[in-house]
Amino acid sequence: MARVAVDVPLAHLDRLFDYEVPDSLAEAAVPGARVKVPFAGTMRDGWLIELADGSDLASLAKLHRVVSSEPLLSAELHGLIRAVADHYAGSWSDVARLAVPPRHAATEKAPQREWPAPRAAPDATVLPAYPDGDALLRTLAAGNAPRVAWQVAPVCNGPGDLVGGVIEAADATLRSGRSVVVVVPTARELAHVLGRFRLVFGHGAVGALAAENGRSARYRTFLAASRGQARIVVGTRSAAYAPVANPGLIAVIDDGHDAHAELRAPHPHSRAVAVVRAARQNTALLLAAHARSTDAQALVARGWLRDLSLPPAEARRLIAPARAVDDRDRERDPAAIALRVPSVAFRFLRDHLATGPVLVQVPMAGYDAALDCARCLNRAVCGACGGPLRARAKGEPQCAVCGHRPVRWTCPHCHTGTLRAPLPGAARTAEELARAFPGVLAVNSSADRIRDEVPDEPAIVVATPGAEPAAPTGYAGVLILDGEVTLARAELRAAEEAVRRWTNAAALARGPRDGGSVLIVGPPQHPAVQALVRADPVGFAERELADRADAGLTPAVKLVRLVGQPEALRDFLDNDDWAGVDILGPTEVGPDRWAALLRVPMAQARDLTARVKSAAAIRSARKERGLLGIHVDPEALEDR
Repeated sequence: MARVAVDVPLAHLDRLFDYEVPDSLAEAAVPGARVKVPFAGTMRDGWLIELADGSDLASLAKLHRVVSSEPLLSAELHGLIRAVADHYAGSWSDVARLAVPPRHAATEKAPQREWPAPRAAPDATVLPAYPDGDALLRTLAAGNAPRVAWQVAPVCNGPGDLVGGVIEAADATLRSGRSVVVVVPTARELAHVLGRFRLVFGHGAVGALAAENGRSARYRTFLAASRGQARIVVGTRSAAYAPVANPGLIAVIDDGHDAHAELRAPHPHSRAVAVVRAARQNTALLLAAHARSTDAQALVARGWLRDLSLPPAEARRLIAPARAVDDRDRERDPAAIALRVPSVAFRFLRDHLATGPVLVQVPMAGYDAALDCARCLNRAVCGACGGPLRARAKGEPQCAVCGHRPVRWTCPHCHTGTLRAPLPGAARTAEELARAFPGVLAVNSSADRIRDEVPDEPAIVVATPGAEPAAPTGYAGVLILDGEVTLARAELRAAEEAVRRWTNAAALARGPRDGGSVLIVGPPQHPAVQALVRADPVGFAERELADRADAGLTPAVKLVRLVGQPEALRDFLDNDDWAGVDILGPTEVGPDRWAALLRVPMAQARDLTARVKSAAAIRSARKERGLLGIHVDPEALEDR
């Protein structure tokens, strides 16, 4: 008898089903194999989880076919998928689709190359610069499983070498005879991290696991990990499930990046998958980032993660000094009208361009910024159709609705004819700064023009968050524009995300001994700006977590967000009495869309997810109509 996980995402069918194994398939039917089984009158895909001698059922349907005898789904991987699905009140099959790549038959049947043993890394220099950094490496090399939140100093070399520190932790783990998994947020980060890892451990010793690499390459790496050949796997979200033999370390880089959150149901986050895996498989966990996420800080506050960071005073001695200038100074500064930056920022650019490239971070790309009246600040509208005017190439206004380009525009409120762009994009900022500094190279790195590196010479590099190119010796200065706009986004994590973006940019600056510095144009009194100026992202995360606890928001409490059609939401809430659960809503959030929040203290987290899953199973069994989304531990409390 075979116990099979059938690929059916319905909540009330989220369990194993028994099937008889015909004699003709007895040899091919092994645990972990892909199979085809009859289910509800059709043939469905499934995974053979385990074999047993008998069943409680009197009669069983028979396995139809063994698609592949490759035992891809180990008992450990099955258990991890089950645990993640339960954590997010989702179905096993939905998580399995994220964890296991689609089969590539030609790759599976082809002879696989030999994976060389990883080379030894040079002596560690990054982690030993931190308190208890040496102890962490010794603990990993001894085969133990420490769990650490590493707040990396934002500086371009030495203690700020985030990838270098992860490599040192990986090398110590490999010396204990165990394997390593590293999870990065984006394909661009993957290319950088993968290159560093292969340079140290050998090109053939490091596998890449990401959908962007193509179906064949992804499946080849997954096979190598499953067969115990690949001991180092680096990849994006799905790499958190990589079935390496004897896992010893899971490292998540920049865990606060929103790309770590899966867009498909049940929306697992790489950090949460790594936490669940570390707890289940007794592996070490390393969350490494230049900024501390509130979720990581919550784990530190509970004692589940150990803090590894420099004291703020020591950090300020090593990293580029940062200062802030109020964004409102731009309105009072006549010299800033054409340049769109305060004169203080202008001088900052001029002074630092003398010694090398300067990075200018702006919140958005392109030219497509809405235009306002420069005098009364009312939205500029088209005289032909009433649509909003937007800035196009060379600053010419154009209607976003009808495309009309007015030769002369007059404000209907104050009758002036001057326009302003509240938030110029990277392309426009690069053009304006190029005009302000003639003869200086101006580079735009945003949208589809992302650059990986810039020359080590005077240049103005305008980039959006996450698209900043590297400079060979670091940037002479980093200028962060529109800080107030970044903080003003209507999102729960706006301030946390601002600190993450700014510290990642500051980490590209040279140290104080080399003349590097950071200037942010934003409200100096804001806690997020102060976190950058004081070099204290950990203190900011502690304060943010305390504020979330006072407000009853994630991650201080367990939260489930329900959003969908009103009748679907009403029927779902009727499937349980929700005693002891704080229900916020339902509230209308859009046309035919309502949302509700279910909230309990963290001590009742497992009970809440179990009840949500039970209510979803009742909804599925009753075939209740309407669309409904369930999101446990949502990264955002608003639609994006």
